[in-house]
Amino acid sequence: MKIGVMGSGGIGGYFGGLLARAGTDIHFVARGKHRQAILEEGLQVVSSQGSFRVMVHATSEPDEIGPVDLLLFCVKSFDTVDAARMIAPMVAEDTVLLSLQNGIDNIDKLIGLYGQERVVGATAFVEAAKASPGVVAQRGKVGRIVFGELTGQRTARIQKVLEVFRLAGIDAEISDNIQEVLWSKFLFICGVHGVSTLSRSSLGLVLALAETRELMTGVMREVEVLGRKKGVSLPETVVQDAIALAESYDKRFKCSMLQDLEWRRPLEIEALNGMVVRMGKSLGITTPFNLAIYGCLKLRNQKILDPFWADQLECF
Repeated sequence: MKIGVMGSGGIGGYFGGLLARAGTDIHFVARGKHRQAILEEGLQVVSSQGSFRVMVHATSEPDEIGPVDLLLFCVKSFDTVDAARMIAPMVAEDTVLLSLQNGIDNIDKLIGLYGQERVVGATAFVEAAKASPGVVAQRGKVGRIVFGELTGQRTARIQKVLEVFRLAGIDAEISDNIQEVLWSKFLFICGVHGVSTLSRSSLGLVLALAETRELMTGVMREVEVLGRKKGVSLPETVVQDAIALAESYDKRFKCSMLQDLEWRRPLEIEALNGMVVRMGKSLGITTPFNLAIYGCLKLRNQKILDPFWADQLECF
């Protein structure tokens, strides 16, 4: 199986690195210093489960890779549309597109360009980030991928993908109800990323204080209400399960959106709490917790995206 990875940061680099270590025919789309370091010194995965370095093919030009059997789509949510158009040379009639991104609407964008028959729903549970050019760091529990056909069917192609993942030592499973999985993860990440980033705090600190813990729970419950309104069959214990999952993480865990804020990189706020606010308005459901987080972090994001905008306003 020929595999492509679009987006070679924390998630793409970690899972792609495991696949490369297993000898899979894998090709990475990467840019800048990260790509150059991978080409010169290989992709290094520093992990609490065991570190390793692999020499892999990395390019900024998808047409150098050509059509693949499986494409792991791992870019930031705000880059989805541009990156999805960029991967066209890698997509053939029978290519399987697997989005491992944050957010709930990325697969809709991929379907819009490449059709539902190519897209498989998926999500990843992993503490991983790009530590430096050519280096991806993973901590905490071993990363896990849950994926499944949008129709709920157990097809031969997803069974084959499962076998490839497991041969590479990836903890993976097929879900017959991937929408439930995607919404459960969306609920989790809106609460964890939203509150952690707004408070500039590790997950352990957020959970340790009653007020921030209550805020996180409130954010999650708003997402739960929206999911049920849209007909998603979420478990009755979905919020409790999400809190329990958060408690299982390393207390020092800093979510990717908080790390992006600290490094003054663009935030995925529109795909997370911003999506909740917009969805709530369209359904006539108030989402005050998510709105508070969205409003504050959208302002911070605007300052990152356009610092001159903030400077000009503050001059008056």
